Amino acid sequence: MRARDILASEGVIRLGLFLAGYVPRWFAYAIARTIAWLIALFKPEVYWIVRGNLSQILGEEADKDTLHRLASQLFWHASRAYTDFFRSSRWSAERIREELKIVPEDTIENLRGEVTRGRGVLLLGTHMSNFDLVIQAAGAHNLPTQALSLPNPWPGARIFNELREQGSVEITPISPSSLRSALRRLKHGGVVLLALDRPIPEDRELIEFLGRPAYLPTGPARMALMSGALVYTGACHYEDGEGYVLEIDGPIDMVRSGDRQQDVLTNARRLAAMLEKYVQAHPEQWLMFHPFWPEEAEPEPIP
Repeated sequence: MRARDILASEGVIRLGLFLAGYVPRWFAYAIARTIAWLIALFKPEVYWIVRGNLSQILGEEADKDTLHRLASQLFWHASRAYTDFFRSSRWSAERIREELKIVPEDTIENLRGEVTRGRGVLLLGTHMSNFDLVIQAAGAHNLPTQALSLPNPWPGARIFNELREQGSVEITPISPSSLRSALRRLKHGGVVLLALDRPIPEDRELIEFLGRPAYLPTGPARMALMSGALVYTGACHYEDGEGYVLEIDGPIDMVRSGDRQQDVLTNARRLAAMLEKYVQAHPEQWLMFHPFWPEEAEPEPIP
C-alpha cells in the first residue's frame, strides 16, 4: 500500500481526530511534525509527487536542496493544517465564529447581499493551506452553500466531508444529479463552492498553467458560463503572527464570444492565471498530492 493511501485511510484519520481532540496542542503538533519529518526522510511516492509539482512551480533554477526543503515545509504545513482542522471540528459554530477569523465578516455580508438580490455566487476554491478550515468557518456563518466534492469518495474522504459539512454547508460528491442541483442553485440566487485546482487527467483538454499544459479542470469555467453566476476565486494561506488568512478575488467577468467550446477554454485559462498567483506566492502551502502536469514528477529512485 502506498504511503498516500495509508495517510488518507479511515483508521489513520480517525486516530488523528482522537489525538487532536484529546491531547494538548503542543503534543498534537509534535506528532504532526514527526509525521512530516518521516515523509521527508523516507521519501515515499507522495514525496516525489509533491517535489515534482514544486519543480514545475519554481522552474529550472530550483536545485535539489531547495526542492527538498520546500517539500519538507509543505508536509509540515499540511500536518499542522489537518491538526488544526481536526481540533476545530469538535467546536460549536459560535466558537468557530469567535476564534476562527479566516472568513472576514464583510466578505460574508457581501455574499449574503448578492444572494438576497437573487444573484448566484460561484466560489472557486483552491487546495491552499487550511482550505478545510475555510469551509468549516464559512458554514458557521449560516450562509447556505453547496460544496461539490470528489465523486465516489473513499472512506477517508467521506470522513472529511462529514467534518466539512457543518452549519449551512452541504457537501455533495460530484455526479450528474449534484451538478444539476448546483446549476439550479446558482440560477436561483444560491452559493456553490467548487475546487479550481483538482487535477483531471481524464479531461480531453490540457490547460496551460505556469508555462506548461496541466491537468486543470474545465468544469469551473463551464459551470460559470452555464449559470451566469458571479464568479469569485479564493485561497487560504498561513501568516506567522496572524494565522490562516483568506484572500478573495472577484467578481471575475467571463468571456462570451458565442463559441461555447472556445469560451470554456478561454475562461479556464483566465482562471488558471488566478491560481498561478496563489500558488507562486506560497508554493510550500499548496497541498496538492497528485501529479498536476503530465510526466512531471521526479522519478523515485530504485533501491
